[in-house]
Formats: sequence, C-alpha cells, structure tokens
Amino acid sequence: MQQHYQLLRATSRTFAVGIEALPKPLREAVTLAYLVLRVSDYFEDSPTLSDDDKRAALDRWARLVEGSVSQSRASELEALGRLVSPDDRALPDHRAAAEAPSILEGLSGLSDQLREPIQLHTAATTRGMARWAERGADFPDEAALDDYMFEVAGRVGLLLTDLFCEFSDTVRSRREVLLQSAVSFGLGLQTVNIIRGLHEDPKRGWVYVPRHVLPGFRNSESPPDPRDLEHERQLAILDFFVGKAGGHIADAFLYCQGLPSTERGIRLFCIIPALLALRTAEASVGNPRAFRAPVKVSRREVRRIVLRSRVLFFSNAWLERERKRALRLARVPAKG
Repeated sequence: MQQHYQLLRATSRTFAVGIEALPKPLREAVTLAYLVLRVSDYFEDSPTLSDDDKRAALDRWARLVEGSVSQSRASELEALGRLVSPDDRALPDHRAAAEAPSILEGLSGLSDQLREPIQLHTAATTRGMARWAERGADFPDEAALDDYMFEVAGRVGLLLTDLFCEFSDTVRSRREVLLQSAVSFGLGLQTVNIIRGLHEDPKRGWVYVPRHVLPGFRNSESPPDPRDLEHERQLAILDFFVGKAGGHIADAFLYCQGLPSTERGIRLFCIIPALLALRTAEASVGNPRAFRAPVKVSRREVRRIVLRSRVLFFSNAWLERERKRALRLARVPAKG
C-alpha cells in the first residue's frame, strides 16, 4: 500500500491529509477508491484523446474495476495502457492512469466488504463520465448540470457512506440519516471544483455554465467561453456557482454532524474537505480573478483548518456554526 499512498500524495496533497486521518482499513480502501476515480478523471479530461477514445477507455476501465472484462485482464489492461498518452504527463492524473494495473491489484487485495462498494460505485461513476463524454459539455439548464455532477461526484458520497458503514456499527446505525445528505456532500465539493476550474476548463472544451445563467446565449450554436464575457456576466456566473456550492456545503456539515463523535478519523476525513470547500467558495464571491487563475486557500489557512479540525472534530455546535456560514452563501434552502 505504500506505493499507493505515495501516488495519492502525488495526485492530491490536500486530499491526502484527510485520507491519512482514517483508521487503517478505511485508509487503504478510500485511497484505492480515490485512485480508481483519478484514472477515470484522466480518461475524461485528456486533451489528446478523441471523444470515441475517451468513451472506449472509460468503458474498459469500468469493466476492469468491476471484474467483468470481456477478454483476459492482461489484454484489456494492455489496450487501456495504449490510451495513456505520454503527451499528457503534465496532467496530475496521468501518473494514476499509468499505474492502473497496480491500483487494480491493490483493489483485489481488499476484503469483499470494502472492495465491493468501491467496484459498484466507481464503475457507475466511470460509466456516467462515458455517457457525458458522448453527450458533450453543453448544459442547457441546471437539471443537466445536476445530472452530470451526480454522476461524477454525487455517487462518491454514497460510496463513502457504504464504506463507513462496513467499518463501523455505530455509523451503520445512522445510515438512513447520513444518506439524506451524502449525495449533497459530493456535490458541494464538485461545485467548488467547477469554480476552481473556470480559468482552464474551457481550454479542453468544457463549459459547465448552464445556458439559463447566460441570457441571450440560450440558442447559440456553442456555449460562450466565460473567460471572454464582460464583468457583469462573470459575476452572475460566480453568484450562481457560489450559491449552489453554499447549499451543498451546508448539507455536507449536516453529514459531518451525523457521524458519531467517537469515529474521530472518519469525522476528520469529512470535516477538512468541507471546510476547505467553504473557504474556497467564500473567496470566490464577486471575484472575477477566478476566470484567470484558480481560487486557492493559502497553505497557512489549510494548516489552520487542519489544526482546528483536529481539536474540535467532536463538536456539533462548531459544525453548526460552519453550516450557517455556508447557508449565507446559498441561494436555495438547504436541508435541516
């Protein structure tokens, strides 16, 4: 597993902080689940692959993950490897894709109870990505955007809940309550990722802004590049995404409150990304620089968040105050 932890840190140092707080069986399972999805992300995002190649790669990867390959595993992996382009080495997910065989090997070493939820949910997510690769990145309305975000991120909340329940009887006893906000947890993080990608996603042909947020562009042949729009329209885009993020992040804090305080590692794993998402959303309010560079939380702030979380992880009163901060950003009522 050490090589997988190193790969995790190479692809996302921030996410690694939360994973490393988990107790060992969960840490291994969540690390591998995360790496499986990083491979999927590579094939979805690669600028060197055609749409047909992306769909083929995502479908092949889903079948490999769930163990339903049509040929031998070796030949399927070889075919997948040919689609990992050396021209994409600069992409953070390239290394994960290059090490796909090792990731599958690690997955096969997990217990059935932990492996099967990963196979179920990551294969479904990967197929959802394939469907959207075929459909293309044009979102006529918010419902289409919500469908996309559920496929690539909402399912992750369900996956994590399943893993937590397999690990802890106490968490399992709260499963129904947790499921009420599990999907929204994933959607909050994904909405913030969209904000962070406003400066670069159009380069690869992905514009996540629903057409109804851009009056006058609904019937245009292709969605406009948000980076080229006037200041007022950019602010409208930010208002839309920040408001959407706020409602989902508020639900993420409800999810954290639903986790038993005795499960320190699980709580920390969930609290830290929720706080980072909240701080990023707050920093994005009325910030047109988001269209030129990623909105970032400073390293100093990250360290402060991690330290504060380690001290206050048990406090639902503290989490409720953070939830109310998120609600101040929201444009629609959240749960609770």
